[in-house]
Amino acid sequence: MTIVKPGLGTRIAAVIAGICVVAGCRDAQVRVRVDGVPERIVSMSPGLTETLFALGVGDRVVGVTRFCTYPPEAVGRAKVGGFLDPNWEALVSLRPDLVVLMESHGAVEARLVELGIPSLMVDQHDVASALESFVELADACDVGDRGLELERAVAARLDKVAQSVADLPRPTVAIVIGRDAGAGTIQLVWAAASETFFDDVVTLAGGRNVLAGKGLGSHPEISREGLISLDPEVILDVIPDLEQRGLSPAIALADWRNMDALRAVKQQRVVVLDEPFMSTPGPRMAFVVEAVARALHPELGS
Repeated sequence: MTIVKPGLGTRIAAVIAGICVVAGCRDAQVRVRVDGVPERIVSMSPGLTETLFALGVGDRVVGVTRFCTYPPEAVGRAKVGGFLDPNWEALVSLRPDLVVLMESHGAVEARLVELGIPSLMVDQHDVASALESFVELADACDVGDRGLELERAVAARLDKVAQSVADLPRPTVAIVIGRDAGAGTIQLVWAAASETFFDDVVTLAGGRNVLAGKGLGSHPEISREGLISLDPEVILDVIPDLEQRGLSPAIALADWRNMDALRAVKQQRVVVLDEPFMSTPGPRMAFVVEAVARALHPELGS
């Protein structure tokens, strides 16, 4: 795997060069209680579901959340509620020998312990941890080599994008990950700040997160006036469920018209990213970085 050149900064180096592809070299923050090789797995997030299927163990997945819609085979699996509001009766009825969780599932993990159901908690909050999760899940499912192969393949693709933008100007970027789309105006947004999945995505794609280093937490609430003060060169409007809301990209873009004090609006550099995989750390995250790189650097072409 090519290592991006030092001139790109320590954050990119941490994302790519700092990924150890030898499981024994990891310092993974993972909690697991598994006896034997799991054959009946319940996945509690879309990213974990996609990873399990990419590892070739989708046939062992017996339950998923209502948000797990990829790959298509996952749609037919039994539903166990939402990301943070599981249907416990449905989950228990599936007799899982492993439930895979995210770091935000602390309360769910505690309930599983009470029920005596084995669980595996992994971290996918940023690009590096998502890559590591491929190996963690593969090890738990006794297909460790597949995890290493998937990690290397995705990391190589990410590195290729980073190399393609290495010598290009790096615009400042605001990454909007939540707002009232279709309201006809912008009053309040939630944005991705430092050490988050989208912070890594923008860095790899050749941009600079306008919220990096601001000390505002991971996903701060930003007012209309706050956006104007930040005045990013590019705004990425991430709305992966746009179609489900019955909206179109044109309607989402129209919300920004009254924000013409922003140079991104004046220069028509507000980009709606509505692909369903856009907010899912997992095997398709290279697609996310590639899409963002094209948005930040149109000169790259398609």
